[in-house]
Amino acid sequence: MREPEWSVDRLKSEIAVLGTRGLSREEYFAELAPRLRRVVDSDATCWHTLDPQTRLLTSDEPRELVEAGIYTADTVAAAGEVLVRSEYQSDDRNTFAELATRRVPVGILAQATRGKPERTARYRELLEPSGIPHELRAAFVRRGRVWGAVHVARRESSGAFSDRDAEVLAQLVPMIAEGIRGSLRFDAARRVAGPEAPGLVVLDDRGEVELVTPPALPMLAAISAPGTRPDEGELPSAVHALAAFVRDQGGAAEGANVVTVPGRDGLVTLHASKPDLAGDRIAIVIEAARGPRAATVRLEAAGATAREREVATLIARGLTNPEIAETLVLSPHTVSDHVKSLFEKLGVSSRQELVARVFLDEYLPEVIQGTPLTSHGRFEVS
Repeated sequence: MREPEWSVDRLKSEIAVLGTRGLSREEYFAELAPRLRRVVDSDATCWHTLDPQTRLLTSDEPRELVEAGIYTADTVAAAGEVLVRSEYQSDDRNTFAELATRRVPVGILAQATRGKPERTARYRELLEPSGIPHELRAAFVRRGRVWGAVHVARRESSGAFSDRDAEVLAQLVPMIAEGIRGSLRFDAARRVAGPEAPGLVVLDDRGEVELVTPPALPMLAAISAPGTRPDEGELPSAVHALAAFVRDQGGAAEGANVVTVPGRDGLVTLHASKPDLAGDRIAIVIEAARGPRAATVRLEAAGATAREREVATLIARGLTNPEIAETLVLSPHTVSDHVKSLFEKLGVSSRQELVARVFLDEYLPEVIQGTPLTSHGRFEVS
């Protein structure tokens, strides 16, 4: 049960400090989950990261669901697939993407369904069969950008969630969003190991694996929850989420068919498309995130605004402050403020450091080690 001496204000302060410790995503969620339980009782939690642009799931951390005996290492991947279907392929209540648009991005499923959660596919297909009928959810939004989400579960014997539970979790949303964003900076600093060649995954119209190329396997493993077996056709939730979205939307929204996903070895980019426009097969190219995609994530994770991201890109092109002001139709004073803000957020003191930190990070180790640059533009050791 909850420790009574833990006040919400005390927890808010501790979570704020936790977010400054430079923890990886896995470490941050592992530290956060038991702290949340001090003010909101639960039997288990499942944490996720979301793509700020598309609001698609990019990773999940279901460790507590396994430790609590709700799922096993063999069944948790299948549960993830059911979750993705409820998020993107059915008209369900309290989806993470929908919660992210609310003024208060927290919801109790029983309340959203007026006491009839069985009306939702998620309850019928996932929650009730798993023995966790009571669900509290939150999307972690900060300044209009969603960075993650949580599913808080209770068994029947633990009782329903209350308005107070939802109110307490809502108070923690900004601090947790900042913490998740900070953990993604850790992921953005990792370098993806394994083959440089992209991999390919093809899903049939039922969402089952039709083809997976060998270079894709290590990257799929790196972005999967523990226990997932890509070599046996089990795929991470990020792949299923992107495929479901593209299958439903056709990738009509510009850029919506591309997401960058945090992994254990660094950032990975997924590009999805329909090989046959009239069908529901989905092809997903998976590769280490480099260049513009990696730079965008690094800037987002550092808290750079949209305008600051534009300024950073023009700095990388070698433009001076007056030239940036002319290009963006801003005053030189405003540009100077943006540059100063970028320096503070990225922890750098010069334009050269900024360019290296954001745009060249994955190449600097090779430059320092003197790895030869081949004729096709890659650092490779013969």
